[in-house]
Amino acid sequence: MRVLVALALISFAPGAHAFVNPGASVLVRALRTPASSAAVPVALRPKLSSPTAARGAQSTVALAAHPLFFAAPAATKWVLAGPVLYALMSVNEYFTHRYYQHAEYNKDRFFQFLARTFGLPKTIRGGGHVEHHAETYDDMLLKTDDAKWMKSPAAKSLNDDPWRGTAFTWQVTAMMTAQMVPTTFPVFMGILKFSFAQTMAIFLPGMILHALVWNALHPNMHGLPDVPIQNGAPSSVLAGLRNTWYFRWLYQNHEGHHVVGGQGNYNVACPLTDHLVGTYVKEQIWRPRVDAFLLRKEAKAAKKAEGNAELAFA
Repeated sequence: MRVLVALALISFAPGAHAFVNPGASVLVRALRTPASSAAVPVALRPKLSSPTAARGAQSTVALAAHPLFFAAPAATKWVLAGPVLYALMSVNEYFTHRYYQHAEYNKDRFFQFLARTFGLPKTIRGGGHVEHHAETYDDMLLKTDDAKWMKSPAAKSLNDDPWRGTAFTWQVTAMMTAQMVPTTFPVFMGILKFSFAQTMAIFLPGMILHALVWNALHPNMHGLPDVPIQNGAPSSVLAGLRNTWYFRWLYQNHEGHHVVGGQGNYNVACPLTDHLVGTYVKEQIWRPRVDAFLLRKEAKAAKKAEGNAELAFA
């Protein structure tokens, strides 16, 4: 986790573009270097053993300077735009979900060090997400059928929200968009060399797509109604994809997050970071708990039905 933070800080440092494409960076520096060999570091000077090799090196440099050669990076950045934005979203989603919503910020030594150093708050509440976990059964349905639970302070704190903390409202989407700005713009404009207009043309639709995926997946998997457009990115746009392999994969990933008590599988709409930092929990580890819960639930329902039948015949 600390490595990710370090890499994020490094990426904003001057010359960080050399980490993205070292070969291209060296080549550009070489092409801009004066003819004097003294200006070129010894380690970067080509070893030319013959006039033929020298002519070959000159031809290579001439080819590299051709306009067609430099057309490749311009095309490549558009190919990289989607995966890079997805990766940035995944890291942002992971940090927000784990350290804010689950309030692990409050007990993590690194973030507590930052809090002391920069005068940040030492504790955060998490926006009601912990209450959402407490309200969720292992089959992903909610305890809204439990009268005792519904009288608890945790349940009452969710009563004003029709989606009980599961939806990406327009306000939440705006918050995540703002959180993404400090990483997205330096990477897209500083490293990939997109213009401001191009960055916005990629960034904003990407944020809307993230909200659409979230709202099609999350409220529905907890048995809650779809989100209408007046409240957030409408669930109906991608609702038809809920039975596809992709949404089943997202569902399973988030199901595991709940079953392990919110201690893994922090990504929801953009799985990736969990796999990189070792917090992904495989289905075979948590699935037996779900199966055991369903068996208990089925037995309880059968016993209740049997009792009702006895009362009916009494």
